[in-house]
Amino acid sequence: MDKTTSPAKSSRHLDMIWLLLMVMTITNAVIAEQAEPSLLVTLTICWIIVIKARLVIDHFMDLKGASPYIYYLMNAYFYLFPILAILVWLFPEQVANLTRISS
Repeated sequence: MDKTTSPAKSSRHLDMIWLLLMVMTITNAVIAEQAEPSLLVTLTICWIIVIKARLVIDHFMDLKGASPYIYYLMNAYFYLFPILAILVWLFPEQVANLTRISS
């Protein structure tokens, strides 16, 4: 922790990030339950997932001070899955064919 940052201020900052994460989670749940499936809905949910992941990685997992390899691998992981979700939306048949087990 930075010497200029008081523990109370840091705690409030983390509380605000936690509340933001909860709001984004509820938003994703509401969108997923009520919206008609579309590319825009998928993009919105994926974008919120990426933002949430970055907040968790940067503020709760404390990976900024870890090895750069670990930090970048975690970031790549949370970018990869939303990209895969978008690809599944755009190319469902092709993805199904790629993942089908041949007999």
